[in-house]
Amino acid sequence: MTYKELLNLYKTGQLSDAEKAKVKADIEKQEAISEFLFENDEIPELKDSCLEAEIADDNSDFDEKRFQKMIKKSIRKAFLKLGIAVGVIVLALVIVASTVMPNIVDAMYYDPTKIVGTTEQGNNTSQLSVDTMVYTELFTPGYYRNKAYASHKGYGKYDIEIFQNFTINGQINNVYGRIDKNTLTLFSDSVFKLPSQNVFVPDNISGVIGHGGAGAAGNHESALRKLGELDETDYYVAYVTFDKVMNYDEFTVWSKDSDIYPHWSAVCRKQDEKTYIAERILGFNYFAFGGGHAYNREKYPYLDFGDVIKSVDNDGIKIASSDVMEKHMTSMLQYAIDNDTFFEMAGCPISDSELMMYIESIEDYGLYTYGFAMVAQKDEILKISKNENVSYICTAPLN
Repeated sequence: MTYKELLNLYKTGQLSDAEKAKVKADIEKQEAISEFLFENDEIPELKDSCLEAEIADDNSDFDEKRFQKMIKKSIRKAFLKLGIAVGVIVLALVIVASTVMPNIVDAMYYDPTKIVGTTEQGNNTSQLSVDTMVYTELFTPGYYRNKAYASHKGYGKYDIEIFQNFTINGQINNVYGRIDKNTLTLFSDSVFKLPSQNVFVPDNISGVIGHGGAGAAGNHESALRKLGELDETDYYVAYVTFDKVMNYDEFTVWSKDSDIYPHWSAVCRKQDEKTYIAERILGFNYFAFGGGHAYNREKYPYLDFGDVIKSVDNDGIKIASSDVMEKHMTSMLQYAIDNDTFFEMAGCPISDSELMMYIESIEDYGLYTYGFAMVAQKDEILKISKNENVSYICTAPLN
């Protein structure tokens, strides 16, 4: 009878009491040997002669070599199971680290690839495109951008590209950069670049509180002289200050009568019947391009300037009504408040509370402007300087 057969009889209870006691002692010996070797880290040095010596002390009639093999096999199985368990745990941790963790980290930070809407043509609109569109219209006259792309790199990191899809001087300058855990880095300063606070000089307008300093081009005589020194062929961003505050309807009439169509209009807020505040530079597109974005139109009516243009039902120069333009402006301001993560990354110079004051001013009094910006060459800028309602012009080269 083999020892395996003996064990089977033991398991089924078919052995005599003496045989049971013998087999039980053998099992306890095996367990004691395995435990001793495991605890003393002697498995690599396990020798057949060691086991043979232990077994030789016993005068049992079972197959000693088979018993040795059984002990070795049992120990190998134990270590194999341990190795498999450790391997499974390590593999699970690797899978979590490579798949789950990046998503967890991403959820903690701004996601420029988030889809905010889909157009009727089936084109997706990304968070970054809408954010860029609103920010550049509000704060960077002359550098309006309405399309951007982001590539996900994991753990809150994205490579981005901001497209220039319209040009006046024939140059296309797409801007590349990176967003890393809510930190924006651009590899060019030709977008998101805020104009100097004193390119407009609203302090000289009656009833307007401005920045309280000298203009970026010096006094009026100096600013006019610098216009004559401009290059004939280059393009410039011209920042033009009026000699008075105009409401939106007055501004549109002035534009038509003067045959001047600004690209962007600077907004001031009305504090009371006699006082206007123009301490910040922000505004809206007046004569520009736009369109093609999907977004929450119920919450932000006319947010995309393309929708402003579509509101005009004529084939000529499309200048929107005051009602539409007021909704456009308040939608942009509210959007900036609601999406402050991006606006802070981009360098928004105005707090949410101040943005809300502009919304309240527009809702209470309407839309008011004290100046405008446009991209033009020297001849056109000199023509504008001769307009009776223009008091100051400061220019900067178009990058």
